[in-house]
Amino acid sequence: MIFVMQFLPITATPFPHPGYRELLPCAGLAPYVRCFWTSWNEAVTVPSPEREKALSAVIPDLCADIIIVTDGTEDTADGRAVLRMDFCGVNDRMFWSGHSNAPYRRLFGIRLYAWQASLFSDEPLSKTANACFDAGAHFATAERLLRQRFSPSMTLGEFKVAAEGILLLLLERPVRKVPEQHRLVRDAVMQMIRMRGAQGLSSLLKDVHAGERQLERLFAYTCSLSPKKVSSLIRYQSLWQALCRKGHSAPG
Repeated sequence: MIFVMQFLPITATPFPHPGYRELLPCAGLAPYVRCFWTSWNEAVTVPSPEREKALSAVIPDLCADIIIVTDGTEDTADGRAVLRMDFCGVNDRMFWSGHSNAPYRRLFGIRLYAWQASLFSDEPLSKTANACFDAGAHFATAERLLRQRFSPSMTLGEFKVAAEGILLLLLERPVRKVPEQHRLVRDAVMQMIRMRGAQGLSSLLKDVHAGERQLERLFAYTCSLSPKKVSSLIRYQSLWQALCRKGHSAPG
């Protein structure tokens, strides 16, 4: 798992706005979870001429998110209530995201590596790419447990502890899927990361001892993307991270 644990994709604008915070997972969840995050959106009614300036670029990061949306009309944490819980599948193209006009809006999120997300789901994640769903449609058990333990007044650290307990519990469930499916997808992704997405498909198939149709089917089942698309996104992330590191370290 060392290559997966070293693969920390940039998840949005490289240097996020002040209202965004994230925490890395515990060691036991590092191969599955990119981070736990929260984002504040305090009373941001953006005038139309300024709206474009307030947008943030969200780049393909090979992650999928379970998002808890809280909202309220009081200027206190206790006044916020859970509005809904969403699952946003992996994206394979960049898009722009802006602030909500809802006052005192706060989000909590669990950002999962896309190829590992199905280990926590109750339903296959096929046809979930580039779309958002009610979390209960694919993660009914996780949603129920999160609602039982979640409080809108939680700090990010408290949310992380609660969410980690739930995810570790879900990993201990009796496996209802064929274990080889996940091992094969995991091995293929690890090889892609090792090669920074530069390996051809035919060479990859030989390395993981799989057929093209077999791997296509398993990738569609687990993360809703093809092996070629996942490989290209890993290559994109590798280049993007190198550019960001170079720009961030350059003298001002």
